[in-house]
Amino acid sequence: MKALFLLAALACSGAVLATALPLRGLLLDAATDRPIEYATVSAYADSLLVDGTVTDAGGTFTLDLERGDYRLVFEFLGYASLDTLVALNESTDLGTIYLGAEGVNLESVEVRAERSRMELSLDKKVFNVGKDALARGGSANQVLEQLPSVRVTPDGAVSLRGNAGVRVLINGRPSALANNNALDAIPAEHIERVEIITNPSARYEAAGTAGIINIILKQDADKGYGGTASLSTGYRADHRGNLSLNVRRPAWSGFLNLGGRYSNYLGTSNIRRELTVPEPLSIRNDLRIERNDRAVSVFTGLDYNLNPTTTLTGSYSLYHVVNDDVYTTDFTVLGPAATERWDQDFNYLEPGTYHQLDLTLTGELGTQGKYTIYAKNDLWNELETEDTRLTATDGGTLVDYRNRSRESSRDHLLQADYERPLGDQGKLELGLRGETRVIRSDYLALDRTTDPPQVIAGFDNQFDFYERIGAAYGQYAREGEKLGYQLGLRYEYTRIATENRDERQIDIDKQYHQLFPSLSVSYALADPTKLQLSYSRRILRPYFSQLSPFAGIVDPTRLQTGNPDLDPAYTHRAELGLLYRSDKLTLGPAVYASRTTGVLFGVFEQLPGNPFGLEQGTLLSRVINLDREDRLGLELTYGYRPSEAITINGDLNFYGFRQSDDSEALALDVSQSSWTAGLQPQLTLEGDWQFQLNLGYEAPVRQAQMTVLASYVTDLVVTKRWAETWQLSFNLRSPRFRNRGTRTEGAFQAEKIIWTQWRTGLTLTYRFERGAGAEERRQRGSIR
Repeated sequence: MKALFLLAALACSGAVLATALPLRGLLLDAATDRPIEYATVSAYADSLLVDGTVTDAGGTFTLDLERGDYRLVFEFLGYASLDTLVALNESTDLGTIYLGAEGVNLESVEVRAERSRMELSLDKKVFNVGKDALARGGSANQVLEQLPSVRVTPDGAVSLRGNAGVRVLINGRPSALANNNALDAIPAEHIERVEIITNPSARYEAAGTAGIINIILKQDADKGYGGTASLSTGYRADHRGNLSLNVRRPAWSGFLNLGGRYSNYLGTSNIRRELTVPEPLSIRNDLRIERNDRAVSVFTGLDYNLNPTTTLTGSYSLYHVVNDDVYTTDFTVLGPAATERWDQDFNYLEPGTYHQLDLTLTGELGTQGKYTIYAKNDLWNELETEDTRLTATDGGTLVDYRNRSRESSRDHLLQADYERPLGDQGKLELGLRGETRVIRSDYLALDRTTDPPQVIAGFDNQFDFYERIGAAYGQYAREGEKLGYQLGLRYEYTRIATENRDERQIDIDKQYHQLFPSLSVSYALADPTKLQLSYSRRILRPYFSQLSPFAGIVDPTRLQTGNPDLDPAYTHRAELGLLYRSDKLTLGPAVYASRTTGVLFGVFEQLPGNPFGLEQGTLLSRVINLDREDRLGLELTYGYRPSEAITINGDLNFYGFRQSDDSEALALDVSQSSWTAGLQPQLTLEGDWQFQLNLGYEAPVRQAQMTVLASYVTDLVVTKRWAETWQLSFNLRSPRFRNRGTRTEGAFQAEKIIWTQWRTGLTLTYRFERGAGAEERRQRGSIR
């Protein structure tokens, strides 16, 4: 409650004289170089408090003082207070001031706090991965599972506040890994922090109707050189190795992150389908899933200072993975006259390689502002082979086919941003962006029951997808002592075209121009409470897989197909949030509402025919544009630290939605509500022992054709540190599963999939450093 006592003292100290001079500065965390919000800044003259303030969301502060000598005191919970003397004779900018962990002398110690911490602000939530025990030895998916109102499905799909229309970025940029649900490729040790932005401003791309999740990878280097090395093992087999190196020189700095993974996963699935047309029929599948992943990753980069105000940064990332899976299924078909039993063997092999090259030029133009020019080129290639053989119990072969598809993508992005201060409290931002993406897919399915094998009708096509996006934005922000606001407008032009080798398919060429406004207004109530109202308009463009017109074979009785005539979905979002922060308690309640038109919605249909001639017909899934969806929700994010040893973070999100469609072909109108909750308590004991638990729950939710039953996760991590350089972590992860039911005209299907069983892991990490100041840090008790 120091801020409350400070403001009470200020109220008694009188007004600042008209001859006051501004004294400014920026307060940063010494370990992360990130701004410290709501830190207390006090000015004393002859031991008398004469003025004070708190830092804003960017860590900046301003005091208006008369000419004279002052002692400034900087304070914030968990940090060592810092005193400095200032002789004020004119307007003064103190520049950057660093605060370190409590009890550490910043002149000789580099601070690397290891406690888990969730940082909340009104426009975003920041999760510091490097300080979290649950992330050690895991991947990006395990990190996202712990974030407020974020859920990750067993197959890697990410949702925010119950909405799957979330945009996932890597270092603020789009990534092939995020677009392909391949975030398991990113080791948690390589992630510095994750930002959740529920109502992005105009400077961000407009994609993502639910908001943006931004994963920031580690790339800052220390003085001299240093790094970390870790080895992990687990049951079932889960072997990982990661190495992070960094080096800094006066004119340049570089980093290198290497990772390797060999993992086995065992899962099961039980599917029951009841058909009523053309006659009653029951199909039951009992499935055993054995998956194997082998992967290597490289992420490296270099920062070069061209001059004191200009820096050129380049980075390259490579990820290569081989998915080698075996599915064994027992079919039982209960017909009106007889019972049939089938056995299916399914072998899946998919090697994939992803490359990304980034170049960034940043510079300052003196008092005229600063600029950033960014270029990205990413490409990926996947070769997928599926062999399926379905036999009757008498040994006769019913189905024998091979699916073979090759997909590749090239993505080029160029972006320029300019930022200029306007006065003491204003800021103008302008930017341009252009992106081109080309995805090619060649698909073929062969029936191997014939000699020679024959192409299955309708399963042979080459599909090319072209997307071009051009954007320009401008926004103005002003941050006052009490009131702050930001107003922005973004323009985006999109062209999407498709080409099919199969002349029976329709080629599409669509262009659309749209404006995307954004507005944010914040107001500081009685300290330490802040209020913010925000609005933005967003877009969700159809994905490549949703547009591809030819069907994919899930099993001989289930198909999925895209819709090349899909339109994008548009969303208006508004949110009112409150942030309260005291020494021990942080509360972030928010009320949000949205309306989406043209919702990208998956539907199911039972077809009487079957491409393999099976009498059981085909369950077909496809994507359509639903007319609209309205959502209303209440979210509470909280953090409580009753003592230095105990930290509790958690979230609760309750939401309702109404989906409606004017089409008479399908009855898709529905109105439902659901909720999610998460809890992450952490306990730190003497001897550098740390215990952390992650509990997550997702309540049932019903849509027009599908009901998803409740799911929950439980993770436990125990960590022990030795000699400030060695660390051993044990983790236990509960099964990941999904239960759902699908109902269409003439058919009902219930599905229970256990994607992974109980898993355990052990991770050993070693930290090292050499160079300027390293020896002094160890001698003086560094907590790194």
